[in-house]
Parts: sequence; structure tokens; C-alpha cells
Amino acid sequence: MRLPEKFENTMRSLLGEESAAFFATYSQPRTSGLRLNGLKIGLEEYEARFRPSGEGAFGGLERLQRIPWAQGGVYTDEQDRPGKHLHYYLGLYYVQEPSAMLPAELLDVRPGHRVLDLCAAPGGKSTQLAAKLQGRGLLVTNDNAAERTKALAKNVERAGTTNALVTNEEPAALAAAFGGFFDRVLVDAPCSGEGMFRKDEDMIREWEKHSVERCSLMQKDILREAAKLVAPGGKLLYSTCTFSPAENEASIARFLSENPEFKVVPVQAPAEWGLAPGRPDWLAVEERFGLDEERIASLAGTVRVWPHRARGEGHYAALLVRRSEGEAAEPAAVRKAGEEWEFPLLIGQPGAGKKPLKSSPGGKRTPGRGEPPRGKTPSKSASAADEDPREKLLAFARETLPGWRPEGMLRARGEQLYLQPDALPELGRLNWVRPGLLLGSATKHRFEPSQALAMGLRMEEASRSLRLRSGEDEALKYMKGETLQPEPDRIVGPDGEPAAGRGWTLVCIDGFPAGWGRWDGTILKNELLPGWRWI
Repeated sequence: MRLPEKFENTMRSLLGEESAAFFATYSQPRTSGLRLNGLKIGLEEYEARFRPSGEGAFGGLERLQRIPWAQGGVYTDEQDRPGKHLHYYLGLYYVQEPSAMLPAELLDVRPGHRVLDLCAAPGGKSTQLAAKLQGRGLLVTNDNAAERTKALAKNVERAGTTNALVTNEEPAALAAAFGGFFDRVLVDAPCSGEGMFRKDEDMIREWEKHSVERCSLMQKDILREAAKLVAPGGKLLYSTCTFSPAENEASIARFLSENPEFKVVPVQAPAEWGLAPGRPDWLAVEERFGLDEERIASLAGTVRVWPHRARGEGHYAALLVRRSEGEAAEPAAVRKAGEEWEFPLLIGQPGAGKKPLKSSPGGKRTPGRGEPPRGKTPSKSASAADEDPREKLLAFARETLPGWRPEGMLRARGEQLYLQPDALPELGRLNWVRPGLLLGSATKHRFEPSQALAMGLRMEEASRSLRLRSGEDEALKYMKGETLQPEPDRIVGPDGEPAAGRGWTLVCIDGFPAGWGRWDGTILKNELLPGWRWI
């Protein structure tokens, strides 16, 4: 691999005697891995269920080698091509570089936390955070590049995340809207990408175009706004995939000088992980930003992944905590029960959802960017069920998903209905990509469920399901978008016995939802959207 001369000289100067071992890694295979999705299945269960039958994604691996710092993480052989397996499309795992799994693990996310992934696309770390939350609390996942949020939303939905919102905003807009709202904030910052040279040689050309100095200034701006989003006592994790001290220890030193209410939480890692401490000794005097020796020394509590020390590409991570007595930005007021758009989804109770949508207090108002349109007033000749999208949703759920018990608030955006987590502020003026879990669309004649809803369900919640195995031809045909003609007794209910009736049917593969079909008694019409099909 041809490395930039400037980069080589810098690394030799920094690493000294270690530099020979470091440069030797560029003639070795890059690392690859996958992480089982804890929202759907754990590593032990996956291995026990699928490895003996040969239907799993581990292919020719004789012995699984776990990634030591990542729950459910496994090193893979690139020849296995796990991204082509049906289980990837089912969201059972995410293909991710092993070092990239470290930041979300260090952030100490627990069920019930309010979590923000500030620079999230394409969504690997967001899906990891979602698994930590286990459907409780709130995940806001954001990227400021509109073209990247499509992949972000899809990956979050494929993972079966039901408590996430996806935004396309600059950090300053989120800070202005939320204030000090989040228990945990992840900043996987844009960087010069030096740690990814071995993985992607295109990063070398990008490095030569985008200087370390430019990236450092960008990181400064992002961290300034990120600080405002952390609640007192909350934690902030800053990470990059570069080796440059200017983008790592120096960025944190500047942050600490500007935000004295934050301090470094030393990363405690077993020696066998092969992680290395941060290097405050690499900072020039001007990169210390006036910090005293104690605060500078605390940077050794940050952590580096070196490819010649650990089995992973280059990475840096710094965990910080806001002191509880510190003054955070005023958090946005949490929406209270009874306010606009509040609508508990009591699927099993006839008559639930009769309350009409309310307009804003103080008369009519033009919705801001990303706000849902207000409910229309039904005509005298139209029934409530014809006009109220919630009634269509409830009718669908009672007939198709009798075991579904969602929690949260319903939000309308045109014909589309979303489920939002409880205790969310009213944030209508943000640029939403997904203002919650997309349930589906209430069209003129019926409710049409979304792929996102299917991916967040359990097989037993559906009144009708077609249960396939990944080794069957029908499973591959379905994932390619083809129409199926299953025997009628294969359309089963929650107990596995043949189901009566026709209509929306949850198609499952190896016990996990793959998407929707419509059963007419003979043919199952494939409702899998083109962008979700197996290629």
C-alpha cells in the first residue's frame, strides 16, 4: 500500500521504535466483523440455533473468535460475505469493523436512557445503542448530510428499533431544540480517517484532500454544540477513526478548556484487549489550551486502538462526564399527557382512539418544517372511520396484530402514522427523516403497514404468518420480491396452527419478520418494497 509521505513521517516520529510493527500491518489483511443484534437475538442463541444446521452466517469459520470489547461481536473472514446472507436482511446482525464497536460499548447506555447519536450515518453505532436500550427510553439518531440519512433510517428500521427518531440537522439546531436533555451523547466525529487506510484505500485520497487542520476545526464546532445537549450527570463519548493527536487528544484538551464542568472518565480495559492509553505527551504547548497538569494528565485515560497492538483498525475514544452540579442548557419541556397528538394505542380495547385529533391552542397555525399537518374536519357524509387515520390503524391492528401492545404516542404526518416514545418534547420545527417508528399509511380505503413496523414485530404478535426457513426456495423467492403460492395450512396463527381469514400476513424467515404479504386464500402477494429485497 502506498501511504502519503507526510503521514509516514509523522507516524515514525510519534511511534519511534513501534513504527516498524505499525507499518507492517499494512501488508496484513484488514479486520472484519459482525455484531449480533441484541434486540432480536444474542450470540449464544444464534450459534446454538443456526451453526449446527449450517444456516448461519459464520460459514467456514471453524472456531468463533469474539471481539473482546463488543457484546455479541465476532471476527469474520471476508470470504464468508455475511452481508449477502438472509440473516443480514432480517436484521439479526450488523456488519461492522471491530474497532468501530468500541465507542458505543464505552458509553454505558442502559434501558430507559435518553440517547443521542449526533453523527450517526450509516447507523452501525445507532443500532448498537438501540440494542443497549432494549426498546426503553429514547434514541435520537442524526446526520447533517441529507443523502446519508436514507441509509441511516433503513439500518435503524432493519434492526427492529421501535424507540428511535431520525433527524437531518446541524448540531446547533438540535442543541437549540433539546438543550441538556440527553443522558448519553455519542459524537463519532468526521475526521481525516487515517485509521481506515488499510480498510479503504480511497481514504488515502480523501486524507490528501481534507487536511487534519480542517477536520480539527469541524470537530471543535461539533463538540461545542454536543456539550449543550448533555444533562448534568450525563456522559459524552467522542470518537474518531484517525491517529492524529490534533484530532484526538488536542480536540479533547480544547473541549475541557471550554467546558470545565466536564472531566475525563478513565477507560478501564483488560490488558488482553490490547488497547493503548491516550498520549497527552504528544501535545504541543499550544494544543494544551491553558489546562493545568492534572487535566492534561487525565487525557491518558482516553483510549487508542492500534492495529499492531489489537485486532482492529485505528480508532480513538474519550469518555467524558458532566458534573452533576454543572449548569446544562435548559432542557426542552417534555410533552405531557393530554396535549396535542397524545393517543395511547390500546389495541385490545374496542372503542380506543375515538378522541379526535386536536388543533394547536390559539387557533389555526401554519405547520413549520417537518411538522405534521393538522387533522382534517370530517365532512358530514363521511364516517369517523373513513376520515380518522387512527381508526384505520386500530382496525388493522385488531384484525392483523392482536398480540401487539405498543407504547408511546401516535403522530400523523399526512397519510403516514408514526409511533413516538413517551416523554418526548414537542419539536415540530426540526427536519425529521423519521419522527418515530413509521407504522404505515392510512390511505383512502385502508391502512397499509410499513416495512419498519414488520421489522419491529415478533412473529407471535401476528394473527397470520407464513413461516419459512432460510434454506427454502420460497424464502429466497420472497426476498427477491416474487409472489408465493404456499399451501393454505402454512398460513398460521400465533400458536402455529392454521389461521382463518385473508389479508395482511407477516412473512417470517427462521422465526424473524422479513416483511408483509397479502393472502387471498391461494396466492400471497409480495409486499416487500424494492429497496428491501435481496440482491
